[in-house]
Amino acid sequence: MNLLIPISLLFLVISGTVSLFGADPAYARPVAERELGLNEAIRVYTEFADGGHRGMDDPGTGERFGYPDEDFDATTAVVVNWHRLPEEVPERDARLRYRTGLPVNGADEDPPDDWTVVGGISREFWHREERVNRVVLRGLEPDTVYEFQVSEDGRTYRFRTMPGSLEDRPVKIIFTGDHQSPDWTQHAHDNARMAAAQKPDLFVVAGDFVNDEGNPSAGNAERWALYLDTLFGVENGYFFYDKEIDGRLYTNLTIPHLAVVGNHEIGEEHHLRWPSGVMTVRSEPGYPRFTAANWTELLFHWPYQSEGFRCELHGDHPNITNVIDGFGHGGFGKLSFGDYLLLIALDNCCQNWAGEPDRGLRDWEGNPITDRWPWYEEHHADVRQDLWLRNLLEPEGRASAGERYRNIIPVYHRGLFGTARKNMTLKNRDLLHYWLPLLHRNNVKFIKEAHDHLYTRTIPLGIAQAPPEGTYQDTVTYAPRSWPLPPDTPQDYLDRYYTINVSRNRETGEIVAWEYQGNYVMHDPGGFIVQGHGGWAASRRQPGDRGGGNAGTWFVDPDKGGETFSGDASYHITTVHLTTDSLTFESFHPSQLEHFLSGAEPTPINRTRWSHTRGEWEILYP
Repeated sequence: MNLLIPISLLFLVISGTVSLFGADPAYARPVAERELGLNEAIRVYTEFADGGHRGMDDPGTGERFGYPDEDFDATTAVVVNWHRLPEEVPERDARLRYRTGLPVNGADEDPPDDWTVVGGISREFWHREERVNRVVLRGLEPDTVYEFQVSEDGRTYRFRTMPGSLEDRPVKIIFTGDHQSPDWTQHAHDNARMAAAQKPDLFVVAGDFVNDEGNPSAGNAERWALYLDTLFGVENGYFFYDKEIDGRLYTNLTIPHLAVVGNHEIGEEHHLRWPSGVMTVRSEPGYPRFTAANWTELLFHWPYQSEGFRCELHGDHPNITNVIDGFGHGGFGKLSFGDYLLLIALDNCCQNWAGEPDRGLRDWEGNPITDRWPWYEEHHADVRQDLWLRNLLEPEGRASAGERYRNIIPVYHRGLFGTARKNMTLKNRDLLHYWLPLLHRNNVKFIKEAHDHLYTRTIPLGIAQAPPEGTYQDTVTYAPRSWPLPPDTPQDYLDRYYTINVSRNRETGEIVAWEYQGNYVMHDPGGFIVQGHGGWAASRRQPGDRGGGNAGTWFVDPDKGGETFSGDASYHITTVHLTTDSLTFESFHPSQLEHFLSGAEPTPINRTRWSHTRGEWEILYP
C-alpha cells in the first residue's frame, strides 16, 4: 500500500472541504469597532509564530504539502493567548489592542503610537465556561518590547520579541518536560520559580504536561487550568516578570511558552506510533476513537496550527467521522529566528516519521497488534515527517539548513538515548534511520529529548555510513529486564525488534559503534550531544527500568563525557545559552532556587559548551 497521501487530500478538512491555503484565522485582523471586552483575562501566555519555509512545499510547481511560505520569521511574529469568561458581545472575545511598549520609568517620554485593535479566534475551553482566545501578531520589530490589553481599562501585559541577530544580544532558552501530574509537587513549583527567575527568552516543554491521555474530560480541563494558572495566572503566575532593558524598566513581561507533544498528550497507553489524538475506547476494544480535539492543539498555536498538516486523512479509516472541525493537525513544526536558530519540534509519539507502519508488530503479551486493531497496518499513515524534515533541512535548489543557521535544535519527546527503556530496540529505530543522519549532516550539535524521567547527557556522537576501521560486525540481543518475553516469541520477531547490530574492536571485542540501516553511530568528539530529561517528574525510574536491557548505557559512558542518573538529584531544568560563538547548556536542581532568588551564583548539575570557533565540546562543570 502506498502511504504517500495525495496532495489534494492534504487540503481537506474531513468534515468539509476547506482550503488550508487561506490565512490562519488566528492571524490578527483589523477591527472596525475599537471597544474591547469587559472581562479581564484569567491567564495570559505568549508563543512565537513563523511563516518562512515550512518544509514540504514546492513553489516552482505549486504543489504544496502544508501552508505556503510567508515572508516573515519568528523574530517578528508573536502569538498571544488569553482565557477569560465569555463576553456578552461574542465578537469581543478574541479582541485585543497592542502597541510599542512604554517603560514604567519613561513617563516623560513621548507616548508610543496609538493602540492597534485586532481580532483573532475564540474557542470553548472544554468543560469550563471560559473561552480560549488567540491572536497572532505579525510585522513586529525584532528585539522590541510591546504591550497589550485584552479588556477595557484592564491590565497591561508585555512581551519582548526575539533579536534579529545574536550580535544584538544573546538568547536564553529553558527546557523541561514530563511534569506528568494532576498536582504540583514542591520540586515542580521550585523548578517553575527557578525558570522564571532566569527571565528566559523561551520556555520549551518536551511533552507530557498533565497526563490528559488525549481525553477531553472535565478532570483534564482542571489539570490544564491548574498548569496554566500556576505559570500564567494573571493574579500570581510565576511566568510574569519585570526587567530593565537599556535603562528602561518594563513590568508584567510574559515568558513565551512552546509546547512539544508527548505520549501523554495522546490517548494510547502502550505508546505505539499513533496519529495525533487517538484514544483507546475501552468499551470498543476493536478500534480506538479518533479524538482530533486534543488539548495541546486547543491551548497552543505552535506547532499544531502553525504548520497546518492534517493527520489520518484516509477516508476509509474506520473512525474518521470523529474528527472535530478545526482540529486534527500534526504535532511537528519549526521556528526560525534570523540566521542564528532553527528550533524544530518533532513528534515521535503519534505522527508517522517514516513511510510505512511496522508490519507484524506484537504487543507486550506477544499478541499481534492486528488482533486488537485490525485496521492498523492498512490505515496507520499520516503526513510523513521524514519527507518534511528532509525538505526543511535540505530543500532542493536551496542552501541547506546547516549552511543557513548557526544553531539547529531539534526537540522530541520519546528518547532514543535514554537509559531506562528499550530505546535502541523496537520503537525508535526509524528515528535513527530517518532523522539522526539528516540532523547530523546539517551540523546539529544539541538535541533535546525527554520521556525517561532520568538525567541523561550522551557522549558526543557522530554518524558514518561505513564501519570503523579495525572492527568486525556482530549482533546483540537485548531482552527486557522488567518483564519476561513470552516463551513462544518467534525468533524472527526477536531478530527484528530486540537485536541490534554492532561493530566490535577486533583486538578487544569492545563495542565501538551501533548500526542500523547502514548508519553507524559512534563516539565523535566533534559530534552532537543528546540531553535527556528528568524534568518535573524525575526520580520515578532507574537506569535499566522499563525494559532497559538496551544500548542506552553505552551512549552515556562517563569516560567519554556522558552521564546518567536518577533519584532526587535528577529533578532539574536545563538552560541553553546562545551567543555568537558558543552554545552552552547547563542543568539546575531545584535546590538552587534560593541562589537564583538571592542573586548568588547557582551551582549547576552540569555545564557543557560547544565552541563554534574551536569546533569542540568542553565540560565546564563539574
